[in-house]
Amino acid sequence: MGYLADTAAIVRHLRQHPTLGRQAADILHEADLGLHRICVSAITLMEVLYLVEAERIDLPLDELVATVSHSSNYKAVPVDADVVLAAVGIDDVPELHDRIIVATARYYGTQKSERHLPSG
Repeated sequence: MGYLADTAAIVRHLRQHPTLGRQAADILHEADLGLHRICVSAITLMEVLYLVEAERIDLPLDELVATVSHSSNYKAVPVDADVVLAAVGIDDVPELHDRIIVATARYYGTQKSERHLPSG
């Protein structure tokens, strides 16, 4: 099964942070074992860059990119015009980056193969 990880989930997973929710932790661990596919939105990569530059997290962007690039269980997905159009009507998510993550999950088939994987 496929999932779209939000930024907090993927960062907490890669840093083995104890505040990652049990369901998210299980799914990400199972993905590492090859049981699931995890999509990572390009907006997540941008958010990690921002958080690293602001010294709010300790996860070098190149480490995240390497994880996504070198694993058959992780895939970076773009933010393109189709994803932006999928964001139309999402009015219950106030932060733009979170709205794009939800729109990405929706665009890539929330009901079919991709499910948004929140951090907790």
